[in-house]
Amino acid sequence: MKKIGIIFIMASLVFTACKKEGGIQTKDESNVIMVVGNEKLTEYELQEKIDTLPAQYKDYSKSEKGRKALIEEISIRKMLKQEAKKIGIEETESYKKDLENVKEDLLINHVVNKKIIDGVKLIDTELRSEYEKNKENYKRLEQVKAAHILINVSDDMTEIQKQEAKKRAEKILTEVTPTNFNEMAKKYSEGPTSKNGGELGWFDKNSMVKEFADAAFTGIPGKIYGAVVQTQFGYHIIYIEDKKEAGYLDFEDVKSSLEKELLNRKRAEEYEVWIEKLKKEYIKK
Repeated sequence: MKKIGIIFIMASLVFTACKKEGGIQTKDESNVIMVVGNEKLTEYELQEKIDTLPAQYKDYSKSEKGRKALIEEISIRKMLKQEAKKIGIEETESYKKDLENVKEDLLINHVVNKKIIDGVKLIDTELRSEYEKNKENYKRLEQVKAAHILINVSDDMTEIQKQEAKKRAEKILTEVTPTNFNEMAKKYSEGPTSKNGGELGWFDKNSMVKEFADAAFTGIPGKIYGAVVQTQFGYHIIYIEDKKEAGYLDFEDVKSSLEKELLNRKRAEEYEVWIEKLKKEYIKK
């Protein structure tokens, strides 16, 4: 079995949502892709499976290769299921025992989901209170947004080659402007960011080598740094696009991660309280 097929099977969920029409859940039996024994594999069923996949596999399943792989694995599952029924697996004691264990696990999962996962909610004021209480955890260093053009230099280059690289960088510096920087970076930069105009995004001083950081953080926003900067990687022409003073991350910037953290903590606390309550109800001393 192909590796990607195994990934699809593991990523799939047992339960999938049904299409709703007029408030009644229905399954679309049209658009049959293939017939497997006594079952049809439809476009609707395929989409159901795609909807349950993690994002990275969802994207792959939209490609022709991914679609074929997923169709193959669904058809294999149908064949194996029908073969199991044909040879009487459902009547074996081992199957019945495993089925009861699965039912027990499902019951437990559903009651925990109902009481804890779905039952515990957060309101915005709780999140804001948590943010203010722990604001020191959300400090932000001074940041710069910059782009660069890199002319590579390596140890195996001769001194003449290194000097030529420096001269090339100095010539580019005389020609580049904030307006044409993106175009010039795509044309001349020898670094991995050349394809996106040399963009480096936002970074703090600790994220870059010292020579580069010193230049970027002393430069003026909206201007090209006035000299070619040499680092271990080569010669850089730096465009300082913007700066942010040191401060705190905004509430909206941390809200999503804070919500997950606080929700997990609150659910864990509620779960412990709930279990203790159940012990008193079910365990007789």
